[in-house]
Amino acid sequence: MQDIIDHLPKLPEIQQQKLTIPEFEEIEVKATDSVEIKKFIRKVNYEFLGFHCNHKVMDKDCDMVYFIDIYKSEEFKTYDNFVSLVAKCVWQIRDKDRRGKVWNEQIKPATFELKKTIDALVVLAGQISMYNAKMNPQCSKCKAAMRKYNYSVKEIERMRNDYADLKKEAEKPAEDKMDMLTFLNKNYPTADDFLLSDVKKKYKDTFNIVKTFDILREEIEATKLFKVMNHRNIYHVKRL
Repeated sequence: MQDIIDHLPKLPEIQQQKLTIPEFEEIEVKATDSVEIKKFIRKVNYEFLGFHCNHKVMDKDCDMVYFIDIYKSEEFKTYDNFVSLVAKCVWQIRDKDRRGKVWNEQIKPATFELKKTIDALVVLAGQISMYNAKMNPQCSKCKAAMRKYNYSVKEIERMRNDYADLKKEAEKPAEDKMDMLTFLNKNYPTADDFLLSDVKKKYKDTFNIVKTFDILREEIEATKLFKVMNHRNIYHVKRL
C-alpha cells in the first residue's frame, strides 16, 4: 500500500509571492570624478533612491485567483476519493490486526482506480503550475527600473575610465604641444568671449586629441587669464 502511495505523481507546491519594490544602492561620488560625472551620479541617485511603484492593482489580481476551482474540480474529487479508499483500507487492516484477525478482503483501490487517480494528478499538477504562474507575476515597471539602474552603473564606470584615459593623454609630454595660454592667444588673439565647444573643436583639429569640457575648463582657468562661464547650459570662455 505504501508503495502505491509513494509512486503516485507528485503535485507541485502552491506558491504565492507578493510583488516587492526593488531597493537601489546609492552610487558614491568620488573625489576624482569630473563635474560631468558627479552631476550624472547625483541625477541617478535622485531618481532611484526615491523609486516607488504601486503594486496594489497587481496584488489584488493575485488575491482574486482562488484555488477553490481546483478543489471543486473532478480531478481533485478523484484524488480525494482515492485517498479515502486507501485510508479506509489501511484502517480496516489495522483494526483486524488489533483484534487478532486476518484481513483477507480485496485490496482497494483497484487498478483502474489507481490509473484514474494518476491521470487526475497529472491534470491537477498542470492546473497548479498555471495558477502559480498567475500568482507570481512580475512588474514590468520594476524590471525596467532595474535594467535602467544597471545600465547607469555601467555608464558611470565607462565615463570614469574615459575620463582617466583623457587625463593621462593630456598629461603626456609632446614636443609639438603648446600650453593652453599659448593655444588660446594664438586662436583667439583679440576675442574676449568665445564658445568652449569651439575651443574643443580647434584643439582636436590641432592635436588630434579630444578633451572633455571638464579638462578644458581646468586647463583654461589654470592660465588665470581666462574663465569658463555657463550661460543657459552653453559654456563660454571669457578673457579676464
